[in-house]
Amino acid sequence: MTYELERIKQLCQERNWSIYRLSKEMDTQPADLYNLFRRTTTPTVSTLRRICKALGITMAYFYSAESDSYNLEDQQKRILYLFDALSEKDKAKAEAYMLGLMDKE
Repeated sequence: MTYELERIKQLCQERNWSIYRLSKEMDTQPADLYNLFRRTTTPTVSTLRRICKALGITMAYFYSAESDSYNLEDQQKRILYLFDALSEKDKAKAEAYMLGLMDKE
């Protein structure tokens, strides 16, 4: 199986998503994704972009070796996943909010 297919499976498992759920998030037919896995072919760049968009991640994160090197707790992974899906403006707001929470202590 290709690195890309393994990574897709890993990212889906982290979210407790099935390939079927991913296909629905991508607004595509489940058979399209199942065929990728059955043939063990590398997805096209266009398909990978759609997968990343559905997962709420960047292509850089998809190929990032660093994402596997940290031992994050499930809650930390969820927060990073949600943060990554935000616009740059909203990321700045989230950071300011967290800094404000830290000041309360």
